Amino acid sequence: MAEIHVVAGALRDGQGRVLIAQRPRGRFMAGRWEFPGGKLEAGEEALAGLRRELREELGVEVRAARPLIRLRHRYPDRRVLLDVWQVTHYDGEPQGLDAQALAWVRPDELPAQDLLEADRTIVAALRLPRRARLVSGPADCGPGDPVALLWPLDREGAGIPDSTAVQAARAFGHRVFVLGQGSGAIRDAAIAGADGVLLQWQGETLDADAAGRFLIGACCADAPAAVAAAAAGAQFLLVAPPGAPLPEAELFALCEAVAVPVYAGWYADASREARLQAGGAHGCATGSIAG
Repeated sequence: MAEIHVVAGALRDGQGRVLIAQRPRGRFMAGRWEFPGGKLEAGEEALAGLRRELREELGVEVRAARPLIRLRHRYPDRRVLLDVWQVTHYDGEPQGLDAQALAWVRPDELPAQDLLEADRTIVAALRLPRRARLVSGPADCGPGDPVALLWPLDREGAGIPDSTAVQAARAFGHRVFVLGQGSGAIRDAAIAGADGVLLQWQGETLDADAAGRFLIGACCADAPAAVAAAAAGAQFLLVAPPGAPLPEAELFALCEAVAVPVYAGWYADASREARLQAGGAHGCATGSIAG
């Protein structure tokens, strides 16, 4: 079965909403929604193909874009390699030039849309900031560039964030994830109104709701465990070996193997973030966990 190489773009408007397009009548899976884009031509570079597709489909000129996620998906009759880019600057007002309906949707409302299966992983990537940071309490959750705040529970499961602290952090544009173990951490995160949970994964099946807003991630010590966690249902990963971050060659191979966003940790700061993202990682996680 031949693999079809597709490029897609995530465009945002001034309100932070993301553009999706409905596949027109006569197309494969007509009526379903997707992120705009299309097939690459023979020998065409991904960014050049993105610019061409969005010009042809939407009438916009892409001025700047960066890789968001790269994934593979198998449909019953075809395999797709999907290169997704975050379009950070474009000229023009998007129009449905290919008889497709368009809709601007807030990232948290994307899970409820009737998206193509291959596009659902893109939703998690769009909802997750490119940087994650371990925090110790409300004092670490103030103004600044949006990050995924990882709020650890202690060994006894104490240290639950209160809903007021979570809402304050979200008001600054951050996402909040409780970092802990098992169903107790999931319960505590839900009670606090967090965006989700990052489980210190121990081999359990993760019953993530693909249509829900609550994200379930897995924190793993090595690449094999991360691959297994993704297969078990994790919607995003943090790979953080004890002692030092995963070697970049292993990290980039992992990002190629799994169809979910991957944070690399733990780093003292975010100075290597751009390099990690260029290799396929969603971003880096800063901080450290003792023991």
